[in-house]
Amino acid sequence: MKLPVTPVLLCVSLWISPADLARRLGQADELAARARAAEPAQKEQAVEAALEAYAELLALRPKDRAWVPKVRRRRAALLKRAGRVRAALAEHDAILRGPARRRDRARALRDGARVLQKGGDFTAAVKRCRRVVEEFGDLGSVAAQACLLEGRCHEAMARAQLAGRAYRVVVKRYHAEAKHGIAAYDALALLAIEARQPAQARRWLQACAERYGKRAARKDKRGQYLGRLLGEMKAPARLATAE
Repeated sequence: MKLPVTPVLLCVSLWISPADLARRLGQADELAARARAAEPAQKEQAVEAALEAYAELLALRPKDRAWVPKVRRRRAALLKRAGRVRAALAEHDAILRGPARRRDRARALRDGARVLQKGGDFTAAVKRCRRVVEEFGDLGSVAAQACLLEGRCHEAMARAQLAGRAYRVVVKRYHAEAKHGIAAYDALALLAIEARQPAQARRWLQACAERYGKRAARKDKRGQYLGRLLGEMKAPARLATAE
């Protein structure tokens, strides 16, 4: 007597180990680096190869999904460098629609704003920056970066007052982020210099030095540039006094 044959459904697991995932991500990053360094005639083909490697990673279904926003961000960065602004923006928007963590969603909004800024759509970039501050204001570093980016967008549109307001938000609310706080003070000082207000510029730089101490001792090119601008504004006053 033959026993009835029960059909058995074989499920193939697509889970891969973290080590294998890290290896494949490294290979995709290496392809992306080659694409950035490729000659113009070969760049398009190199970019496509790197994008395909990232797409294969996104098609996997491992247990841990926390790495997905990281892959999307790297893919979007490659798209942005290749000049495909709209595709890069769509990649960041996919993180917002997916089940990502709050910090990943905030970064996606911020990175999308950067893409729009690079593409010259400053108004849309400002809207995204404000969403970051409104929805994720408790994430100090990301929110501070969004405020700085908003200020730069306003400067690009010749809106000095709105730019100063965005930078002052960093100084007041996110001054614990030293790197971004110093950048905001520098930007405020530069706005004051452009408005022919050297005294106000010095006050901003002095406030920065008092708050951040040695960390604010500027020896980089930006600090030298600010010092040179202040010196140039002070020179005519000395000449007038001598006359």
